[in-house]
Amino acid sequence: MSLIKKTVKLESKEEYLKLHFFIINPMFPVQLSNKEAEILASFLSLDKSLIEEEVFNPLTRKRVMESKLLSPGALGNHLKTMLSKGFLTRNEVTNKISVNPMCLPSYPSQDYNFKLTLLK
Repeated sequence: MSLIKKTVKLESKEEYLKLHFFIINPMFPVQLSNKEAEILASFLSLDKSLIEEEVFNPLTRKRVMESKLLSPGALGNHLKTMLSKGFLTRNEVTNKISVNPMCLPSYPSQDYNFKLTLLK
């Protein structure tokens, strides 16, 4: 079979990010759940001025909790799980949570290259 190519055009940054997380998910030892990908995409699609210094600040947490109908405990559990899966990292000095740079796509487009091999 030859190379399979497809271009996907998305209307919103949140949908772009959500699809990106689904595409890169298999590259991690433990995958994000659908809800975790949705939550992470929601944070990263917020206005740049809100997430410029710290993505997971109190204001952004409140906005994501409201938009995704989450309690503070539920959001905290999702963030903790994403930390354990390696999609998020915590700064040892400041204790601030940030997104693993390997997870961030290029804007406004991201190319992917996968190779599947059957082992005999």
